[in-house]
Amino acid sequence: MEFIPYRALRNEPKALRQKLADAGELVITVDGKPFAMMIDLTGNDSIEDILLMASRLKAQMAARAIRSQARRDGRDTLTEDQIEALIDKTRQERKG
Repeated sequence: MEFIPYRALRNEPKALRQKLADAGELVITVDGKPFAMMIDLTGNDSIEDILLMASRLKAQMAARAIRSQARRDGRDTLTEDQIEALIDKTRQERKG
């Protein structure tokens, strides 16, 4: 996968389109860090299918991050009773 600086979007749009067509996908960077990904849609792929898959991937990544944080915080070993107590406590705090 090729990494392209953000400024290439503005300065070299034609060359960027060609790179995208050749590579199929590009990662756009800002200050050397990944910022966004571009996917070539000139094939027969359905934009709706691609957006659905991207949404599902983002949801999976968010769930993985939540599980990792729970492990780091020790919440992955809570019993059902402890979970229910935590939910009740949070609801009471939100009611004020």
